[in-house]
Amino acid sequence: MLLHFISDLIRNPELQRQFSRDPEDTMRRAGLSEPQREALHKGQLEPVMKHLRAELASLELFAVVWVKAVVQVGSTQPGIAAPGSTLALQVLGDFFTTGAFAVVKLEGADLPAVTRSVENPGQRGSVLSCTLDVPANTPMGVYDVVVVNPDGHYGVLPKAFRVE
Repeated sequence: MLLHFISDLIRNPELQRQFSRDPEDTMRRAGLSEPQREALHKGQLEPVMKHLRAELASLELFAVVWVKAVVQVGSTQPGIAAPGSTLALQVLGDFFTTGAFAVVKLEGADLPAVTRSVENPGQRGSVLSCTLDVPANTPMGVYDVVVVNPDGHYGVLPKAFRVE
């Protein structure tokens, strides 16, 4: 909780305003424990770090914070398309989250796919289902496949898709 709160506080101007107006209520609404609120209120690094170390020692939190960032693209189905076609594309991999999107990329030619769904979001064995339009003037070649999560983390599978 504390790690997420600090991260949100750094990035969210509205949360910063709320915290400036009423820090105690803002921390309470964020679900921080009384010891965590006291540590933040003191403004001393060591007490805050003590609570952050305790959170990071939790295996579940460790997985959310560190493993989630390793977006991996394993394969695509199908792996080929003809110019002028529209196809249902599935991208298989790990740690795609809800809101992720795929782009089929070749230098100078990006083909963004429209996301339909993400199965197993945030886990190993994620499947991104999307629709890919391949315009008739799309250059032939071997493309990379990129999956981007809403938080900016992404994975790339080089030479994973062909247009021919």
